[in-house]
Amino acid sequence: MKMRRLIPVLLLWFLGVQAHASNLALVIGNQDYESLGTARGAAVVAAAGDALEDMGFRVFSGEGLSTEEIRAQLSGMHEDILRDGAERVVVVLAGHFGHSRSGGWFMGSEAEAQGLALADGQGLRLDIVLEIAALASDSAVIWLGDSDGAVALGNGLEAGLPQRLMVPQGVGVVRGRPDQVLDGLRQTLRPGTALSSVVDRNRNLSGEGAIPTLVPFLPEGYAPTARADQRAFAAAQETGTEEAYQAYLDTFPNGQNAQAARAALERIRNSPERLEDALMLTRAERRAIQNDLVVLGYDTRGIDGIFGPGTRGAITNWQRHNELPDTGYLTQDQIFQLARQGADRTLELEAEERARREAEERRDREYWAATGAVGDEAGLRRYLERYPEGIFAGLAGDRLEQIAAEAEEALRSRDLAAWRRARGRDDVAGYEAYLDDWPDGGFADVVRSRLRDLQTDSDGAWPPGRDNAAIRRARAQEQQLGLAEPTRLLIEQRLARLGFDPGPVDGVFDDQTREAIAGAQERFDLQPTGYVNQDLLTMLVSNLFREFFR
Repeated sequence: MKMRRLIPVLLLWFLGVQAHASNLALVIGNQDYESLGTARGAAVVAAAGDALEDMGFRVFSGEGLSTEEIRAQLSGMHEDILRDGAERVVVVLAGHFGHSRSGGWFMGSEAEAQGLALADGQGLRLDIVLEIAALASDSAVIWLGDSDGAVALGNGLEAGLPQRLMVPQGVGVVRGRPDQVLDGLRQTLRPGTALSSVVDRNRNLSGEGAIPTLVPFLPEGYAPTARADQRAFAAAQETGTEEAYQAYLDTFPNGQNAQAARAALERIRNSPERLEDALMLTRAERRAIQNDLVVLGYDTRGIDGIFGPGTRGAITNWQRHNELPDTGYLTQDQIFQLARQGADRTLELEAEERARREAEERRDREYWAATGAVGDEAGLRRYLERYPEGIFAGLAGDRLEQIAAEAEEALRSRDLAAWRRARGRDDVAGYEAYLDDWPDGGFADVVRSRLRDLQTDSDGAWPPGRDNAAIRRARAQEQQLGLAEPTRLLIEQRLARLGFDPGPVDGVFDDQTREAIAGAQERFDLQPTGYVNQDLLTMLVSNLFREFFR
């Protein structure tokens, strides 16, 4: 199976430009069928496509096409007619045909004997072809080449063309064997030839519908080449590229628009854009150009080797400033000029930068002499605030670290001396004095631990500062109870339940726990010593049982 869509020279098929269409043709020859057998001679109509192209027709064509492929070719021609219009339409179909009382079909290469009910899936309805051809503004001719093969197409569908077709106004239909159809078409394409004269001379052809007797299909003096020349040049102008004009000249080297096409080519080839392209600048060279522009104060929106709108705008501004044609594209001489200016400006900037650095260094040294060189912490910090990256920043930082280390060492020495004094006294007052002066000192945790020991051992007393006989007896009574940790935890829990805050429920009786015990003793009319005795323990436990059985 072969299928093609050919766009003739007339319409610049090599340009890919869609020029205005005036003559369109559809040529399909289906000789080889998968199931129906060979349609003898149908392939000869392929030559009709060449004859039509020679006369300036845009041809849609194919051989051995399936039903879907036939429809696709017809659809392509239909789209062009709707988009561009068509003066003349020619359709040439050769192969197996089928018909019934309702109409006729041109069978696709995959057609089988499936009968009338499935005919639309096996072939293309001829009335659709006639309706599309009728869209031509001047004339339309349908050439039908029936192979006369006796093929079975199924129930309700007979082989061959119907005796008559419902032909729309302005459309002519000519039928015959494929070779006769080809011969008749060639005669009709001779300018000044009327379709009726061709049908009359060939008794093997029959016509119906619009078969003009006086008006030729192509007028006398019809010159497709001149019309193609004009349309091809118009298409090249619309595209406006070097390829478009060169394609026109390749086809019409001596055409009526050849001189204009060559002039247009010359303008394109000598355009600023083409001249710059001819330099074949590398990515690195483009970056160098962008760098020169930036050095000179023109914003390229990046130095990436890509000449986008930012770079083109920068080039244009530079050209205007230098009284050059502001094309936005560079010549070789302009690139050299830009490079010289960029190099000169770079030297100027480097000199300015050196002068700036020298002045800044002088100010740096002068400020160091007035601040950091003195060596005190305040002066060093003032220097670093102004010159964090200055010449003497490293030295200033080292000296500050040394000062901090010395201060830290002195602090540790005073802390150690205070600890030694407290340790020498080894009493509550001494340790509390240490914590007043050194709450976060290096020995604070040790001091607090020792304080707890002093406040809970036999030599200590609670509350702090009270160590009378009653307190000592209460402490001794608590020690005699031998309160285990579970019992201590239970006591703390009962105190908390009674509304007293014993602190963390951890089995350790600290000052806060003692306060809670004293509060409970007052509530139970006991002496508030802050130490647990048998009476308080009984009260707490009995109160627990009352809550349990309540």
